Parts: sequence; C-alpha cells; structure tokens
Amino acid sequence: MLTVRTFLPIAIVMSAVVGCESPTADAQTKAERAQREAQQKAAEVATELDKKVAEIDQKAERATDDALREAAEKLNNAAAEAQEKTAEAEAELAKARADVRASTSRRIEDLEKDAVELREKAEKKLPKDEVGRLMKDVEDKSEAVRRSLRDLDAATGETLDRVKQGVYQRVEELDRAIQAVKRRV
Repeated sequence: MLTVRTFLPIAIVMSAVVGCESPTADAQTKAERAQREAQQKAAEVATELDKKVAEIDQKAERATDDALREAAEKLNNAAAEAQEKTAEAEAELAKARADVRASTSRRIEDLEKDAVELREKAEKKLPKDEVGRLMKDVEDKSEAVRRSLRDLDAATGETLDRVKQGVYQRVEELDRAIQAVKRRV
C-alpha cells in the first residue's frame, strides 16, 4: 500500500507534469489560433488594401482620361480657331495686295502709254543717242515697277507695308523719269 508519504511526492510530481503539459499545450494552441487569426486578418487587410488601390487606380485612370480628352478638345478648338484666323488673315492680305495692285495699275498703264508717246515725239526732236539714254532710264524705271509688283505677290503681313511703299516709290520714280523726258521734248 501506498502511504501518504510515498503518495504525496508522486502526486506532486504528477500534478506538476500534468499541470505543465496542460497550460503549455493550451498556450501553444492559443498562440497558433492567434497566429492564424492574425494571418487571416492580415490577408483581409491586404485584400481590402488591394481593392482600395484598384479603386484609386481606376479613379486616377478616369481622371487622366478625362484630363487628356479635355486637353485634346481644347487643342483641337485652338487649332480650328488658329486655322480660321489664318484664313481670315490670308484673305485680308490678298485683299490688301489686290487693293495696292488696283490702285497702281491704272496709274502704271497711263505712265507706260505716256512713255510710248514720248518715244515717238523724242525720236522726231532729239538725237538718237539722247533718246536712247532717256528712254533707257524710263524703261529701267518701268521694269523696277514690275519687279515691285512681283514682290507684292510674295509680301507677307509683316512686309506688306514696306513692299507697298516700294511700289509707290517706283511708280513715282517712273513718273519723274517720264516728266524729265517731257521737259526735253
């Protein structure tokens, strides 16, 4: 039989062993469960985070697409407006060229007609070499007027005033040359 003396140390050792195993197994189970819960919670948070990132990416893409579409629309509108203004400017430039040409054409025709008549008169009254020299000057001035009119076709909006002044100046020079011949005849 077991005596209390022998039973007591065995009972203490057994209770210590059983007591140690039970709390340790419980703690390990709790730790494993806590770890699984933490992993599950982390996976849920990661999934939620992925969803939010995807939403943000979609919103950003939509915002970028909207901004690009709006910028393209503004650019197209600006290009159309620029083309319209360019066409208007080109039409105004063509009209200005035509106005200069029209205002000088009649005057040039009259001057050249005078030059032809003067040649005939000069050939009757002046020596041949003097007529040649005087008429050469008139012909040079007439050619300068024609060159100026060709320059008018190439004039841009920035150079039109300068070219126009050149045309008017050449016409005046032709007129002065013809007047000089008239005084001699």
